[in-house]
Amino acid sequence: MSTPPNSYSGDWITPGHPEYGKAIARWAINAERHAKVVAFVKDVDDIVLTLKYAQKQGLPLAVRGGSHRASGVSSAEGGIVIDLSQYIAGATVDPAKKLIYVGGGAVWETVDKASIEHGLATVGGTVNHASPMAFLSY
Repeated sequence: MSTPPNSYSGDWITPGHPEYGKAIARWAINAERHAKVVAFVKDVDDIVLTLKYAQKQGLPLAVRGGSHRASGVSSAEGGIVIDLSQYIAGATVDPAKKLIYVGGGAVWETVDKASIEHGLATVGGTVNHASPMAFLSY
């Protein structure tokens, strides 16, 4: 069983953990892969530690944001998944500049709710459980 790197602060989910099935579940069943580790990262330091761990172990790597793609790019069979959906999923608004800062694991619902509080709106997605980051990854 693999253990997280020293000073890792997020959740390190491996097969056998009670939340493993939920951690590898995807919107489309064909996108689900049996990862060796799902790393629910809390900050940039966790991401760096996870990247170094994956490189040192020679593991395939995937990043999961808030999206629901059916292609399977958000998981890695036998690899490690950096999952942003739990801790890096917020949206912060700067109303003076009319800017929204969005975490990589956020979904449109989060962005919309934060925007509306300041009388702002986005011109993005119409499906609130999809990720705004999906538009940036093509």
